[in-house]
Amino acid sequence: MTNLIARRPLTFSVVAVLIPIVVIKLLDAGVATLGNPDLAGRLVIEVWFAGYVGVLLTRLHWWRRAGFGRPEVPRRLLVTLPLFLLPLIVLAGGGVKSAGVDQQVGFVLFTALVGLAEEGLLRGVVLQALLPTGTPRAVLVSAAIFGLGHLGNILTGSSAPMTAVQVLEDAFLGIAAAGACIYAGTIWPAVVFHTLVDLFDAAGRGFAFPSPQPVTARVLVPIVLTGLCALYGWWLVRRAIRESPVESEA
Repeated sequence: MTNLIARRPLTFSVVAVLIPIVVIKLLDAGVATLGNPDLAGRLVIEVWFAGYVGVLLTRLHWWRRAGFGRPEVPRRLLVTLPLFLLPLIVLAGGGVKSAGVDQQVGFVLFTALVGLAEEGLLRGVVLQALLPTGTPRAVLVSAAIFGLGHLGNILTGSSAPMTAVQVLEDAFLGIAAAGACIYAGTIWPAVVFHTLVDLFDAAGRGFAFPSPQPVTARVLVPIVLTGLCALYGWWLVRRAIRESPVESEA
């Protein structure tokens, strides 16, 4: 597998992301057929997804390389803090709508699994596989893969324009998360950032999954906010390159 990554990092990255996308869509259909509760079924799927990422990292021996450890320079974590303004803005804008305790706890667990699995795959595996091609290129390509990976939302009822907006927003968030990982030297800021954005977004809906919605003028606000996060993430990438004595750009 490491030979494939060395020779075809982009091919490996695309396949590594496509496998869970296909499996998750199939599992979604199976859960719906069985009539399982929405959240319970999604939790089962996310446990599988987290297991897939864990197996992949173990097979590659990439846990440390992926950033699942302490940062070498802990003070760099402080520089990633401005990114956390986004989840706070999401929380302030949507508030916390009432829901049962079981539903709230379930969504905390669900969003934590999503953050861990998606960041582990996209920033822990894909970004690391692409880094030998050059840090800026790796950040942009991994973010594009992350965004395009959400095209499948159109199969679950999202309109084409709304899906395009989601792809753009997620690509922006991918740049932000990658910047945090590269500068901090650990994946944990990206995992927490991702988890909080999803959790606070769900809290504003009463801890419920989003329903398909048409594109309105209101989508400009999240596009602008995630775009600003992407700019800050890109600044973190450039700063990390400047501060690294061994960094070379391809």
